[in-house]
Amino acid sequence: MNLVAVLAAAIAMYFVGFVIYGLVFQEVWSQQTLENHGILAPGEGANLTGQDLANAVMGIPGAMEMAPAMSLGFVISLAAAIGIAVMLRMTRPRSLAAALGTAAILWVGFAASTLAYNVVYSSESRIIFGIDLLHLFIGYLTGAAVIYIIDGKAIRGGVPG
Repeated sequence: MNLVAVLAAAIAMYFVGFVIYGLVFQEVWSQQTLENHGILAPGEGANLTGQDLANAVMGIPGAMEMAPAMSLGFVISLAAAIGIAVMLRMTRPRSLAAALGTAAILWVGFAASTLAYNVVYSSESRIIFGIDLLHLFIGYLTGAAVIYIIDGKAIRGGVPG
């Protein structure tokens, strides 16, 4: 396993999470999380924004402090990158498109199906579910692309692509 490729993929996947949760959907995800935990009534999340919203999210009972949460988030990205790298080595995709196809199968078969339990059995917000699905879909594709681009020749078994 190419450790540089795996680390680069984990960093890229972690960055995807930052963009999704920290920039693009930060407010909506936070509002939905507060509603999901019963801190706000359904539909009231949109009334809370900015620092008040951030403070409310950090006040969720059992919420992890930011530093450990961010550290563990990277460990999760690293574990996913290792899994993707192992599967790419096993499937030996001959092209970047085939590597992305492998990542998409992993996403559907494991990430998306596992996340679905939260909606089915824990009544998680469908909006949070959608954001989480998007995050993992883009993350898996990004991780596979980075690993394939850095280590494609080894993944293909030395066969030219």
